[in-house]
Amino acid sequence: MIPGNEFDIVVVGGGHAGIEAALAAARLGAQAALITHDRAEVGRMPCNPAIGGLGKGHLVREVDVLGGEMGRVIDRTGIQFRILNRRKGPAVQAPRAQADKQRYQEAMSELVCNQPGLTVVEGDVVGLIGETAGERPRVVGARLLGGGEVRGRHVILCTGTFQGGLMHVGDDRIRGGREGAAASDGLSADLVELGLELRRLKTGTPPRLHADSIDTADLEPQPGDDDARPFSFRTRRFDPPSHLCWLVHTTPRTHEIIRANLHRSPLYAGAIEGQGPRYCPSIEDKVVRFADRDRHLVFLEPEGLGSHEIYVNGISTSLPADVQEDMVRSLPGLEQARITRYGYAVEYDSVPSWQVSSTLVCKSVDGLSLAGQILGTSGYEEAAAQGLVAGVNAVRLLGGQPGWTPRRDEAYLGVLIDDLATKEITEPYRMFTSRAEHRLALRCDNAETRLLGAARELGLLPAREVARLEARSEARSAAMALLEGWRLPDPAGGAVTTAGALLQRPDFDLEAVLGGEIGGSKLHDEFVAAVTIPGEELMSEAVVFDVVNSLIYSGYIRKQDRILSEAAHLDQLEIPEGFPYGEAASISLEAREKLIRMRPANLGQASRIDGVRAGDLAILSVLVRRHRDAGEAES
Repeated sequence: MIPGNEFDIVVVGGGHAGIEAALAAARLGAQAALITHDRAEVGRMPCNPAIGGLGKGHLVREVDVLGGEMGRVIDRTGIQFRILNRRKGPAVQAPRAQADKQRYQEAMSELVCNQPGLTVVEGDVVGLIGETAGERPRVVGARLLGGGEVRGRHVILCTGTFQGGLMHVGDDRIRGGREGAAASDGLSADLVELGLELRRLKTGTPPRLHADSIDTADLEPQPGDDDARPFSFRTRRFDPPSHLCWLVHTTPRTHEIIRANLHRSPLYAGAIEGQGPRYCPSIEDKVVRFADRDRHLVFLEPEGLGSHEIYVNGISTSLPADVQEDMVRSLPGLEQARITRYGYAVEYDSVPSWQVSSTLVCKSVDGLSLAGQILGTSGYEEAAAQGLVAGVNAVRLLGGQPGWTPRRDEAYLGVLIDDLATKEITEPYRMFTSRAEHRLALRCDNAETRLLGAARELGLLPAREVARLEARSEARSAAMALLEGWRLPDPAGGAVTTAGALLQRPDFDLEAVLGGEIGGSKLHDEFVAAVTIPGEELMSEAVVFDVVNSLIYSGYIRKQDRILSEAAHLDQLEIPEGFPYGEAASISLEAREKLIRMRPANLGQASRIDGVRAGDLAILSVLVRRHRDAGEAES
């Protein structure tokens, strides 16, 4: 046993889920341990060197407001920042940043290793320590290669692609969770022994190229934004570098090479069992599934200021090395390209996510939570969001507090967790704005407004940062009240209107409304005074975005809320633990099987389970009320 190895929380895995889980636990006062193969590898980006994107950028901003670290670290180490979808509405705009991969990893590792209350244990986890108390098994720690043990009152597994990991390049098979790191094979057997179901999934990565071997003269440059915005509200000064990426397209020759070698792809030769991500397919998949397209987008992304490697985003592949050489050199500007690392596919064991509750605590095993790719998600951002939720709830559980998860109408984080708890996920899950029915209200610019109450409740943010959020909220309220109450003549003629009402019209922007011909200098000066937070230039700018976008969308949001309100009350109707679904013969067999397996916490979750139809839900609502009334009568 390792000296001093008794902890409150034991986190297994040094990826983004493990980082946020361990930091959250330690900052909430728990004695936490993070077990990782190598402390210098904590926060490594094994795939794309970027943070954010559509849906994902929303998650990063929400994690930041709640006290997580991903946003702050990318602000410090990013080399290009962009707002995606600028030509579309604010609800589907999202930040994305290219990272200096090495600096990002070093910053994350430094944060973790210097966190009070958090012990980093270097070692390879080969299994779980379990015991049986009554009818339910309990996990009480992790076993390390060589015989060591790390015990804790609660274990959070954040093992990424390492469980049963198998990497494929053509006919080559290598045991591992990522390049240069061994797989963890014992954990899967222990999870099955504990009664959990496993599923094989697959993901992949593209080749990397030496920057000096690329001819960028005729490539389309992809610069960052001149008015770059930070991810974190805690970033006070922001003047990042802006390094170029480049855009190219595959060619008919590229597709020819791929089609001629499909029989050598482990994906099409049947060597890969795991299901890959439909929304981020390999280049082999793209060519086969979209046979009518003669080209696909490829982005060339630098991996850092001090790195010579270029990440070829868009051609994830498991084709043999010689085919990858030919394929890469068929792209414009890459005719002489040198591959520094070949792409590969990795398949791994995951735990179908219906086996955890909305707190990410395992439903059938005590003392165990899961977060990240082990639950079937893809991406650093989804993992970080789950890690924060798992860390917070593990501490709350040990302290006898109720679990916490944001609602679907409150955060993308709520959408993510609810989807995991209620949907049959058969491929790596990726967050998109289209998954959120409340997306008009869940914008990147208002994450601080939406989650201020949760930030106060959770207690991860220092008091000074909560005070800054409160100052932001006060400025927002003052600016909204000013614009909604400022009456002025309607430029279109007729009745008097308000400045806020004008902003809801497509032909008026803030500059026009505050201008001399409409609002006049007095409105302009009072608005500036309302949104200005002394010493907080970036936050004051953020308030302006929030206020304007809230007014622009207010009418649409009211309409959306009316449509969704009928279903909203279902989330308030809790289903008692242990409800006897098997006795509900009037519910369809398919629905009963899904309900028994997934054990939804409320009728809202039940309504979102695939296979539970409106008729099943109506019967279930009656049975739940009867069950509840009978219980109250007995008591």
